[in-house]
Amino acid sequence: MSFEKLNQSEFNNIHERSCMIIVNVNKKEANMMKNIGRLVGIKDCIFLDSTNGKTTIEDILNNKVSDDNEEKWTNKAVIFNNINQTKISGFLDSLKKMKIARPLSAVVTETTIDWTLNKLVYNLIQERNALKSGQTVQH
Repeated sequence: MSFEKLNQSEFNNIHERSCMIIVNVNKKEANMMKNIGRLVGIKDCIFLDSTNGKTTIEDILNNKVSDDNEEKWTNKAVIFNNINQTKISGFLDSLKKMKIARPLSAVVTETTIDWTLNKLVYNLIQERNALKSGQTVQH
């Protein structure tokens, strides 16, 4: 597997909804992220937590979210769908300027749209750990 910076990748429009899926943030962080999103031109935000982990990304984008996941995890994540690179970069840079710890981040792809939120977050955790240790990850 190869890693690319989110702001240097090219992604096709997988799903027409232009939004951010924001996972496991508290109210203060949610308000700050929503405001930062608006400043960079991202108006649609979907807020979820680990109880929604069994829901596929496609179902989340279609507002069909279940809350029956028993697996609990606390990692924070932002998943971008149909957002251009400039806005993604602006959002992530603004988080840094506001001294908000960078969450796990991803862009919806042809592969990940069929994954559950659990699977996507677990893969992001593996990737982050691999990058820190200089290893590679197989999905």
